[in-house]
Amino acid sequence: MAANYSDKDISTNLLISLKHMKAEFNTFTQEASNDALYKEISALYQSVCKLQRDVFNMMCEQGWYQMKSDTAANISKAYTKAENSKSELA
Repeated sequence: MAANYSDKDISTNLLISLKHMKAEFNTFTQEASNDALYKEISALYQSVCKLQRDVFNMMCEQGWYQMKSDTAANISKAYTKAENSKSELA
């Protein structure tokens, strides 16, 4: 039985895959064994970054990925939590 995926479903899966690829390429570039390999993987990393951003922008344009503003109270709460975490690390 064939699955019927919408354009939004395909785009969401693509965006998730690109995010994972970006994270893996980032690690790979940092752990490259020599400069030539680093440059090669770094170029691939930059390509994946651009593709991820392009897919994200396309999804926003389609209305599939919407940013929502938050309340000042929630922002303040998150800031306080981050500051407390920062203090614990110091």
